[in-house]
Amino acid sequence: MNARHKWKLIGVALILVSRLSCAESYHTGEAGKGPAALRFATAQAAARDGDYESAMQGYARLMLDEPDNVDYIFGYAQALYWSGDLAHSIQFLEQARRLAPGYEDIWQLEYRARLGRTGDETNRDLETFRDQALRRFPGAEWLRQDPLAKEPAFSWHVRARRDNLDNGSPDWQVLDAFLERRLSSRSHLSLSANRTDRFGASDTNGGVGIATTLGKSWFGSLTGTFSSSPEFLPRDTVKLGLGRKFQHGWVASARWEERDYDQQNVVLTGLTAERYLDAYRLAYTISNSRLDSETAWVHGFAVDRYAPSGFQIGLAAFRGEEIDNVALDELAKTEVWSIVLKGRIPLSEYLGLGWQLGVHEQGDLYRRNFIEVSVFGGL
Repeated sequence: MNARHKWKLIGVALILVSRLSCAESYHTGEAGKGPAALRFATAQAAARDGDYESAMQGYARLMLDEPDNVDYIFGYAQALYWSGDLAHSIQFLEQARRLAPGYEDIWQLEYRARLGRTGDETNRDLETFRDQALRRFPGAEWLRQDPLAKEPAFSWHVRARRDNLDNGSPDWQVLDAFLERRLSSRSHLSLSANRTDRFGASDTNGGVGIATTLGKSWFGSLTGTFSSSPEFLPRDTVKLGLGRKFQHGWVASARWEERDYDQQNVVLTGLTAERYLDAYRLAYTISNSRLDSETAWVHGFAVDRYAPSGFQIGLAAFRGEEIDNVALDELAKTEVWSIVLKGRIPLSEYLGLGWQLGVHEQGDLYRRNFIEVSVFGGL
């Protein structure tokens, strides 16, 4: 008998004895909720610290009081999974999934656990499970990727873009670099550097940002960019983003952005609704920009297709009004429309290429035809 099975037998006996002596204190209305919450937090902390035996013992006691509590069952299954006991983890995940069929984190962990097992019968079960998960979560990224693959600690991209203006003005150019550091499974820190040429002048800026998941369904981001002596770009920009995932592939997000120019500030807000359907993403965005008493609205539509290999192609179109620099030190509201065709091509596990082709019309001032190429990867 190995140590894990011996602990299970001893643990069950101890739990039964302790429950007989402590049953009254665990079932005293509001007074009983505090200890349960504390024990739940203690079990979670033990699991995070790698003490899976203590975590399982804590979750087991909690499940004796509330055998249908999905959080307790899921926590016990997580501890089993992290300890390497995939078979028993799957049993408890199946139980949790029956109680909460819309809880996506349960499906994702069960998919990982099933992937970690081998054998013909196991492979057939995995395909059946994956088909069920795709029907319930058609836009789930974790079903299009190998969840056992190690996420790189760093990701990066380098981008070059050139815009040709039809009014005879010099071409615009953009060169930028982006580096992201994974702080944990939930949060990422990013750094950026940019050089932009427009109107015969050049601007440079740098930025820093953080993105994180908030609980089971929420995610958010905060980004700031700064320039010491800008000619046409904002002196500084602050961006806030907040979003939430829903069932059946729906995602909603909102953003707020303030651009601080030398003389004036422009405030932008936006709302985006996305729907993931199998290998497709459909999105609608409405954005508003304000400068003093001026207000402008833009509507955008996008569709993307993802392949299991990581190849992506998409088309986006925007139409409305925007407030932006149309010349050096000249902010103005103009009618705009644009169409963009884009794609990403993975070359290896840690390297890929991206591209964009598009046209953007800035009222009666000019039309920009642009091409963009990028290289991205992980370390």
